[in-house]
Amino acid sequence: MKKFSSPEEVIDIWLREGYEKVYDATSKDFQKMVTLEQFIELSTSFNKSVKNYQLETKTILQNLTHYVWSDDKREKVVVASFDELNQIQRFYIKPFIAYPKTDQQYTKNKYIMPIRGEWFVFWGGTNEFVNYHYVYENQRYAYDLVKVQDGQSYQNSPIRNEDFYAFDEDIIAPADGKVVKVVDGIKDNVPGEMDERNAAGNYVVIEHANNEFSMIAHFKKNSILVKSGDTVTEGQLIGKCGNSGNSSEAHIHFQVMDSQDIVYGKSIRILFKDGNEPIQGDTIS
Repeated sequence: MKKFSSPEEVIDIWLREGYEKVYDATSKDFQKMVTLEQFIELSTSFNKSVKNYQLETKTILQNLTHYVWSDDKREKVVVASFDELNQIQRFYIKPFIAYPKTDQQYTKNKYIMPIRGEWFVFWGGTNEFVNYHYVYENQRYAYDLVKVQDGQSYQNSPIRNEDFYAFDEDIIAPADGKVVKVVDGIKDNVPGEMDERNAAGNYVVIEHANNEFSMIAHFKKNSILVKSGDTVTEGQLIGKCGNSGNSSEAHIHFQVMDSQDIVYGKSIRILFKDGNEPIQGDTIS
């Protein structure tokens, strides 16, 4: 296996057509999925007309360091994930999809994250590589939040919900408002399994000023403390983090929309009270 002195070196060698060197640094699992010939063919085609790549984001998740590079025209993206030995575990290339118009349209209200203490942004940001929700209009600016210690979201082994640091943690109202929808009573999944039929799991929708609606999803079964029609204040405890719905581990999904309809409402980029714009890999509180 070829070893590079740093992950940053890989993108330069790859652009200079050092495809075999880069391929040699990939994991056996990767090489089972993509042959060297396929890798060279795809890379050669993708790099046509590209002058250089610049780093968009660098994040550390689950003992892997993830790099996202875009080309000089911001039309193409390269994503690579490295382990602690700088072996490439994942490497993929895609067109760069952007929605600049909605990226510049923030909520009129200011919000806080619906959490207490330190949490970790697992998905969040304004491209699909740091936020898989981004390509879906109804979830584009959503956040998925977990709790992490020493690079892991769980203690012991990830077998029980109780092993995950986020499970049963307090969830609070992100702003003053009126509760307009509550779904509860859906069981929490066994970690690793998902309930796609009830994608949001147990969730709360709150109406705020300026016709904005926040949604918090994946609550713990029977933990929601509010009901439809209740008035809530910013920071008020409304339930506990769970693992219900389309969720493989305990986490919270948070977004703001222009409608209380979670399917057809459009996600709005959130203006936060503290002025921050968290993205994947950030620790927030």
